[in-house]
Amino acid sequence: MTTDFTGKVVVVTGGARGQGAAHTTLFAELGATVYSLDLLDDLGTELQKSLTSRGLNVTYHHHDVTSEADWDALVADLDTRHEALDVLVNNAGIVHTAEIPEENLVQFQRVLSVNTTGVFLGMNKCWTLLANARGSIVNIASVYGLHSNPGYVAYTASKAAVVGMTRTAAVEGAEIGIRANCISPGTVQTQQLADEGRSYVREATPMDRGADPREISNVVAFLASPAASFITGVEVPVDGGFSAH
Repeated sequence: MTTDFTGKVVVVTGGARGQGAAHTTLFAELGATVYSLDLLDDLGTELQKSLTSRGLNVTYHHHDVTSEADWDALVADLDTRHEALDVLVNNAGIVHTAEIPEENLVQFQRVLSVNTTGVFLGMNKCWTLLANARGSIVNIASVYGLHSNPGYVAYTASKAAVVGMTRTAAVEGAEIGIRANCISPGTVQTQQLADEGRSYVREATPMDRGADPREISNVVAFLASPAASFITGVEVPVDGGFSAH
């Protein structure tokens, strides 16, 4: 990846570990000023220290993507310091599994709150700053936004909504220079996958492996870059061929 993000401001939600940490790291290595947001303060602070020790420009912020107050505080800080936002990566997400008869409303709504409402709030609150920079939104959906498996009713609902919201953001943002795209990863080798246990997607992936998080980050950076200047409103599977079935 040779894209230069020097002088650009990037926000990554869920940035403390897994895919989010990989996104934070890559954008910082490409020269961006990165705001890494998460609730995992120990991991987020550790990542910040590791990257700043290399001379990279990363700050970790405790941030709940479901909180309007947290988004308002972040936007106020960004507006004061930069007056614009070049890239918003809505990466934060959780997985919860239960088949429909066993699902309960509290758990269902929790998944939608983080995975769907969190993405909406990010776009909603950062919209003006993104317009100021003619910036780019990259939302992280999932192959489960278009496919599914028993037990994933909440997760599939949340990620299908992300795909739909991304298309709406692309249409609404086009006239003011905002591009919006989403990535649908398949299996990614992160702690979240380890927590989830057996993976139907991993077993059905033609390339017969999970992605390294950096392989997802490379696509995120491409979509956020000028190299993708005429790409908006698309859902890009990064899944080792899973969706080719």
